[in-house]
Amino acid sequence: MGALGVQDVSKPTSLDSAVTVAKLSELTGFPVDYIKRELMLESENSEEMTMEELRKKVLAYLDSSF
Repeated sequence: MGALGVQDVSKPTSLDSAVTVAKLSELTGFPVDYIKRELMLESENSEEMTMEELRKKVLAYLDSSF
């Protein structure tokens, strides 16, 4: 049995953890369509990606924006 108390659930346990576009939308407040468009996910069928894939997409977005 694990210890009870405050747990940090804000970060995934690893870069292999899956994140969905819907959950990202919920956490950020941005609409799903906006996230898909800005991260160029429209052509991809996957609604789920690893944290590593998300990190790469966000970095590519930041590089293209500046």
